[in-house]
Amino acid sequence: MFFINVLSIALATCVYSTNASFGFGGTYEFLYEYQNGQFDNRSIDNDIEIKSKWIQQPLDHFSCNDQRTWQMRYFEALDFWKPGGPVYVFIGGESEADPIFLRTGMIYELAKETNGAMYLSEHRYYGKSKPFPNLNKDTLEYLSSTQGLVDLAKLITEIKRLPQFRTSKVVVIGGSYPGNLAAWMRLKFPNLVDAALASSAPVLAKKDFHEYIETVQDVFKKYGTPTCYSKIRSSFERYYQLLQTSNGIIQLKKENKICHNTDMTRPKNQQMFFMSKSSPLMHAVQYGSPESIKQTCLKIVNNTEIQISGRLLLKYSVQNKEKGCIDYEFERVMNSYANHPVIIPWFYQTCTEFGYYQSTSSLSHPFTNMVPPQIYYNMCTYLYGSTFDEARIDFGIRKSNALYGGLKPNVTKVIFVNGDMDPWHRLSVLDHLSQDAPAIFVSGTSHCVDLYSDRPFDPQEMIEARRLIKKTIKYWIGI
Repeated sequence: MFFINVLSIALATCVYSTNASFGFGGTYEFLYEYQNGQFDNRSIDNDIEIKSKWIQQPLDHFSCNDQRTWQMRYFEALDFWKPGGPVYVFIGGESEADPIFLRTGMIYELAKETNGAMYLSEHRYYGKSKPFPNLNKDTLEYLSSTQGLVDLAKLITEIKRLPQFRTSKVVVIGGSYPGNLAAWMRLKFPNLVDAALASSAPVLAKKDFHEYIETVQDVFKKYGTPTCYSKIRSSFERYYQLLQTSNGIIQLKKENKICHNTDMTRPKNQQMFFMSKSSPLMHAVQYGSPESIKQTCLKIVNNTEIQISGRLLLKYSVQNKEKGCIDYEFERVMNSYANHPVIIPWFYQTCTEFGYYQSTSSLSHPFTNMVPPQIYYNMCTYLYGSTFDEARIDFGIRKSNALYGGLKPNVTKVIFVNGDMDPWHRLSVLDHLSQDAPAIFVSGTSHCVDLYSDRPFDPQEMIEARRLIKKTIKYWIGI
């Protein structure tokens, strides 16, 4: 066994022995949105041979007495590898790991240009990498970024044990929450990870993340039209006014197909309604482009429903197919999440580590004040129990920022990349930390766009940013 410094104190971790010496010093949306046109199909290499593999991991890396294990899934592609080539690890996050990320994009191009090996990890509790079949407050006890980082360390260690990779440099790549993990792997395991790309990484844990909604406003103002923004504001103000009277509630329920048994006088139900109505606009910004925002605005101005493809993590409502209506009753919505494979584990991480709650507590947005941060605290206690209260959220956030350094992580050879359209940039590193920890900020781009291959509609600034990223990583690993 070996020892890792955790939380800045000496703490033993019980994992398999290694020859290396280590120092261990998310969205409610997620990256896997290629269905929404993020990838250019012409750039996808379907000839890449990808193998699905498994590695045994300790359930609790920080307990020497707990001998339980589980199977973690990962993917391997060696089509481009030649002796002496580097190892690239694309870090999976709060969703099932998708091998398409080894067929295109930044990791694919780096591996092709440097004769590298490609790996894709799957985060514990997501996809098929589940320590327990059921998800609840008891089985989720072993879900954390710290456990996930040591999972990655063990995976990379096992890869480096293979004779062909013993002298290979290791580069980790991640976007969104996995972008955090990429930066933190370099921070905590500098002798194992040689360089990292942290794309759209919200490394600052924050409870009341009202800046998210502020950025949604900024994007619609900058890339939309005055008429569009005014209509968004007037629509949400009208929702608010309708909720003030019984006749108004009747009208609201009729217009929005709300189930008759949904009590829209309850604040929690009203908050779920407003979250549901703002979520598509948030999604349109986070995964949008200047052109897509213009198209969204055309739909808004023409009073047609905004159609959002891809997967929305939280819908804040229940579709009652039998009655043909939408239910916003807080308890029924929460119960519908039950064993949801993404919502239950990811929201648990927000309740215990990160916060990231997209409230309307700021005045700089068009959505009224109907989504206070308290609704998220209520979700935590309802889903996981009374001990998961605001105090516990505060504790987890303080612990995360103390452990990882917030906006000032003590790292080198990490590139932080963000776009001005991405609301998550408000929690990321935007200024150079040092010459060896640069930040790239690109206008007219959104969440994790740098991880894709060049697309016809990408701004020239992003194309140049991708070239700079590759050039910097190659320099850091001596190629």
